[in-house]
Amino acid sequence: MPSKSEVACKALIVCTVLSVILLTVAAFIIVWQGGSRHLGLLHLVAASVFLCSFRYLRKISQRIKKAEEDAHLEELWEMQQAIEKSELRYKSLLEGGGDAIFVLNSENGILEEVNQKGTDLLGYSKEEMERLSAKELVSVAERRKFAELVRRVKKRGSAASEGLPFQRKDGSIFLGSVKAQLIDLRDEQVVQVIIRDVTYRSRTEREIKQRNRELSILNRLIALANESLQLPEVLDVVLRETLDVFAAEGGAIHLMDGEGNGTTLAATYAISEALRENVVLTAQREDEQCHIVSSRRWHCVSDLSQARCCMARAASADGWQSFAAAPLLAKNRLVGVIHLMTRSERHFSSDEMKFLTTIGTQIGIVIEHARLFVELNRKTDELQRSHRLLEKSSHQLAISQNRLKKNLLQVERANVELERLDRMKNHFLGMVSHEFKTPLTSIISGTQFLLAADDSRIPAESRQVLDMVLGGGMRLHEILNDLLKVARLEAKSLTVNKAPLQLREVFEVVLERVEPLVRERNQLVAVGEMTLLPFFKGDREYLEEVFANLLENAVKFTPDGGQIRIETSLVDKGAILRKKGLLDRFHASFTTQLKEVPYLQVEISDSGIGVDHEEQLKIFDKFYEIGDIRHHSSGKHKFLGKGAGLGLAIVKGMVEAHDGMVWMESAGISAPENTGSSFFVLLPLEEDGRQPTLAFLDGLDHQQSKPDSDNSENH
Repeated sequence: MPSKSEVACKALIVCTVLSVILLTVAAFIIVWQGGSRHLGLLHLVAASVFLCSFRYLRKISQRIKKAEEDAHLEELWEMQQAIEKSELRYKSLLEGGGDAIFVLNSENGILEEVNQKGTDLLGYSKEEMERLSAKELVSVAERRKFAELVRRVKKRGSAASEGLPFQRKDGSIFLGSVKAQLIDLRDEQVVQVIIRDVTYRSRTEREIKQRNRELSILNRLIALANESLQLPEVLDVVLRETLDVFAAEGGAIHLMDGEGNGTTLAATYAISEALRENVVLTAQREDEQCHIVSSRRWHCVSDLSQARCCMARAASADGWQSFAAAPLLAKNRLVGVIHLMTRSERHFSSDEMKFLTTIGTQIGIVIEHARLFVELNRKTDELQRSHRLLEKSSHQLAISQNRLKKNLLQVERANVELERLDRMKNHFLGMVSHEFKTPLTSIISGTQFLLAADDSRIPAESRQVLDMVLGGGMRLHEILNDLLKVARLEAKSLTVNKAPLQLREVFEVVLERVEPLVRERNQLVAVGEMTLLPFFKGDREYLEEVFANLLENAVKFTPDGGQIRIETSLVDKGAILRKKGLLDRFHASFTTQLKEVPYLQVEISDSGIGVDHEEQLKIFDKFYEIGDIRHHSSGKHKFLGKGAGLGLAIVKGMVEAHDGMVWMESAGISAPENTGSSFFVLLPLEEDGRQPTLAFLDGLDHQQSKPDSDNSENH
């Protein structure tokens, strides 16, 4: 695009040409018309026109030139602003870069520019950096390497270096990744250097390489160990390979025993026979526990002469200088210890010991697998032997099964026969009782008739015989009645007519019945308070017979002048369950069928000879009597003999017919004198409107009546 001055010149030329053309045309017209007299005037007009045009064009040219100068100045200002913006942009890029950026003079290596990242990385201020040369930023040992880098940059235009050590102001060293590039600034050349701190990356790469190496070693160890599942071969391979990895000259492996209490030398390499024997003896001493067994952590000793552990001292005595050991673990359980030894003094680094611990953890699992394989083989052999024995015994078992079937068949037949005999026995007892009753009644009534006759007609000797016949008949009548009751109880045909009762009323009748016997033997019956006991439902006749039998039994076995106690109490289900072990001996299912009601407990205790533990269950069986007859009562009534052994069987049957139970407690015949026996009766209470509130329902555990001197009855 043409400038304004060029446009003005072109306009001036156009005006001049137009003026000449106009003057030429005007002159031609004037000559053509013959107006030569006006030629001078024409020249004057033309000159004036030209002059005016020239002046006008000159002013226009000046204005155009001034406008161009102003535009040029504005263009220069805009260029200056763009330069400043570019400089700010360059500085922002320089300062905002993630890496340290340095600009060096290519000739003398002086720092000309550095960003904030560079000053932070090296620890210098910008003023201090300007006084330094580039080589002073590198550690002294690596300055030659840095100079070589600068030469490559000058020669090739760019260069790079990885892991070049740089030195900070405080003297610390870091590894830098360097990228350098030569920049041509026309009048000079500078070198732009970008430095990135790669210390952490280098360390990470080294660790990764080390871990890869360790992983490769572990894989090789495990692969070699798994080639054989025989434990001795596994241990030998593991020990040899581990010694090779750590450049150790000798070693040993101890394994924990089955209970984990001690160690056993399982594998060795390059150690003397004397050391091997010494290690075994030392490992068996309880006062020198292995450090790893107690702590489960690795340890190493550079100088064995200062060591305190048993293995290290034994190795030192055999000429070894350094020692390292690590646990062998399987599922966080110690299975053994591996020991490495060197003839020369050596310091094992913590990284080496950590790697040895890692090997121990992995190899511990391999060892455990080998152990399991050995155990599995052993179990398999045992199973095969057992299978062979089983095959040998199968024939005998078949024979035994056949015999067992025959025996079971015989037992079934015997049980059927036993049931038949039992039914026959009960039928016989019932039949005998009924058949005996009729003639026995005749005998008793006839004897009573004869005895009621006039004394003068019956001699004294005959009357004495009649008294004996009457006594025997009455005794036989009682025995027959007892047999009938037992037969009915066993057949469960005994009818229980329950009615509201008060225990005190029952015992009044019972005590009145046995009063002559007690008075004759000068015995004392201590009866506890019964007026506060609640009413309950029961068969009065049967319960009177139950307590009369128990009381007569106590009188029978209590010596003359002895004491009998009657105590009553109320107990709940919890109190009964606390005696479950004792009660189950006499009635196995009673505690499992307890009702959610209170129970009335009656205890009748004598001061007789007692009952041994093994006979306490038998006394409730039919026709069973214990002890010598001399331990029974010596009165003149029916106690003169041991009796038929039906009383306690009747008591048991009648109490259980009331959903209760009876048992006894005694220290036995061998206990101190007069400890006696105690018989207990439990009866469930069924609440009645006439009975008072139970005492334990008001917050008491139970109400127990105890013998009181004021309330005791002396019979």
